[in-house]
Amino acid sequence: MGESNLIGIMTILGPIVLLGLLIWAVVRNKQSRVPKDVTERATEANYEAEDRAAKNDQA
Repeated sequence: MGESNLIGIMTILGPIVLLGLLIWAVVRNKQSRVPKDVTERATEANYEAEDRAAKNDQA
């Protein structure tokens, strides 16, 4: 009977722990450490650098 109790506890606590981890991950992911405008500027700079490199390769 001890083994069935353990399985019952795992059946109940397993999904609760997984749900808690999922909620934690979603909340943590939404808290961006870098403002969006900084990210956008960095992306634009990368694209411009890539375009310059492509033009230099063609020349």
